[in-house]
Amino acid sequence: MPKKDYNIILNNTTRIFILIETKKGIIVRFVVKLEILIKDKWLEVERYDTHHGYVHKDILGKNRKKKRCLKYYLIDNESGLNMAIKDFKENHQLYSWRYLNDKA
Repeated sequence: MPKKDYNIILNNTTRIFILIETKKGIIVRFVVKLEILIKDKWLEVERYDTHHGYVHKDILGKNRKKKRCLKYYLIDNESGLNMAIKDFKENHQLYSWRYLNDKA
């Protein structure tokens, strides 16, 4: 299955990492990560993915452990991918603040 990955740079310290796996042009799996740069390391703040067979969002704490998981059982992979990118573009400042202040 073909895989494609790329980054969307939001500013000097924030990016969205995207990995998409397709089969016959259909998205079968994806990962979308909001990452921030701290001390020359990219740290994952939040992540949408389809690892468990459905779209879900993991919200991480400063200890890099999952604090919460939001499940979107009724959203197909293509819609979930678009939702994830849009969410991170629009809300990255809030999510970064929440992560840095351990308010997840």
